[in-house]
Amino acid sequence: MATPEKHAWILAGALAWVIAFGPSCAGEAGVKPVALETRVAARTLAPGEPLRLEVDSAEALQSLDATLLGEPVYLTPVDETGLRWSGWSMIGLDQSAGTESIELRGRTRDGREALGTRAIAITATEFPTEDLTVSSKFVEPPKEVQERIAREREKLSRIYTHREAYPPPTAPFVRPVPGIKTSVFGTRRLFNGQPRSPHPGLDLRAENGTPVYASGPGRVVLAENLYYSGNIVILDHGGGLFTLYAHLSSIQVAAGETAKSGDLLGLSGSTGRVTGPHLHWGAKIGNRPFDPEALLEEALF
Repeated sequence: MATPEKHAWILAGALAWVIAFGPSCAGEAGVKPVALETRVAARTLAPGEPLRLEVDSAEALQSLDATLLGEPVYLTPVDETGLRWSGWSMIGLDQSAGTESIELRGRTRDGREALGTRAIAITATEFPTEDLTVSSKFVEPPKEVQERIAREREKLSRIYTHREAYPPPTAPFVRPVPGIKTSVFGTRRLFNGQPRSPHPGLDLRAENGTPVYASGPGRVVLAENLYYSGNIVILDHGGGLFTLYAHLSSIQVAAGETAKSGDLLGLSGSTGRVTGPHLHWGAKIGNRPFDPEALLEEALF
């Protein structure tokens, strides 16, 4: 049987717990989450299209995460206030039409939860097919180059998984060469009759030696020769947005350099897996390709 002294000790301990933890827990559970307002900028909401999220908060945020179509969206603060955040995402090539939602969850600088959601209506798109004939070594690579291809894929994976919190671009991008399109984004391709991945960019007409310019401001993260791409330059524009320029005859920049929109990157050519001289211009969110022409549109900025 408990003594009076022991009863008093138990009651004192319980009261101390309530004072120390009770009101804090009850108050946090009862605090209404900070509401997040989300805007979606896009040329169109369809497979193969990029979109940019702009998120406004009434309270300064310490962190903010978002997901769309099962993929994380990397969001960064636009300025030091923490009240506005921006990030890039995209709609995959195989995405079906329908209504999907963007889910946001963050934390304010004083520790409160911030929540938001935004529905988007995705429309359907059909992509063309194309049959190309190339050297057999680019369809069935010989054993002596397979190790090289594996190393290059690993290098590209490291590049595309890295995220830089650069300020988001504020103006539309520019065309890297003036030539017309000779093959469009998303084309379902056959090489020597064998199906391969859809075309992850645009082929633009460019004779050997045509100057190739940066389509937007960024940092050079790759400038070298790869087996399939030939001489290639990749720019990191921040927030997981990349553009790439492939099959160059020569490269005029080095990894680590910064480039402004319109700066010279190299000269067009026919290196790598090609059927003739041209520029392959690509754009990606992480490792997921989208139609780079969308970056030319005011709607994204």
